Amino acid sequence: MTDKPLIFISHISDEAKIARAFKECIEISFLGMVDIFVSSDRDIISLGSNWLDRITTALRRAEAMFIFCSPASITRPWINFESGAGWSRGIEIVPLCHSGLRPINLPLPLNLLQGIEANDETKLSDVFKLVADKIGCKLPKTDLSQLASAVREFERTYIIEVKAAPALHEISQLWPELAAGFKMTPDGNIVAAGVPEWKINLVRLALIQLRQQGLLDFSYGRKQTRIGGPDPGDFGELAIQLTPELVAISSKCA
Repeated sequence: MTDKPLIFISHISDEAKIARAFKECIEISFLGMVDIFVSSDRDIISLGSNWLDRITTALRRAEAMFIFCSPASITRPWINFESGAGWSRGIEIVPLCHSGLRPINLPLPLNLLQGIEANDETKLSDVFKLVADKIGCKLPKTDLSQLASAVREFERTYIIEVKAAPALHEISQLWPELAAGFKMTPDGNIVAAGVPEWKINLVRLALIQLRQQGLLDFSYGRKQTRIGGPDPGDFGELAIQLTPELVAISSKCA
């Protein structure tokens, strides 16, 4: 058992990249004088470890907690579970807001805490002061602009992913074959002939939402009407052009 103070970083798996960036920056800045627990870090939780036991142990040891808060993460049960565990112990909890969520918009009870915007290097110095207090050392001279830049770079694509997620999920549920086409297209072009109009209507709103977000364009031209058979009605050709950003997002979901 180490005698070093432990800082618990709470995050969802989609936001593991910036959680690890914070972990690395804190460890380097404080020369390893503090333990940083990040649940997605394989160096902390090895294969075969009891994941819940390791998290429970870390929550009991933690002297402070940083919570990565985004429009996506604050709706997840594990964030609420981990922050609730920290709250019950009375340790200091700092919401690190990013990807469009500001501290003023945090839901209860997180908005009762002193949150910061994780891409603001001047606010990040307060986070590092807290770590220094837990260690009992002076604040090291650290260039936090690089950490703030890493957060902003992460936000650049993650904000798009969060906004696109509901529409992509709807397409996946209502028309799995089209969702598979999103994942597999190398250049963003999808053309499907003989598509019944009723199938287009299933995902039309989702496609419109993605078009309004500037992530794709699509057209559907009615070509023929089929009378009788298993699929009577109007048929046509569907053409979709995905932006490179949406191609990248879709391929990650494969």
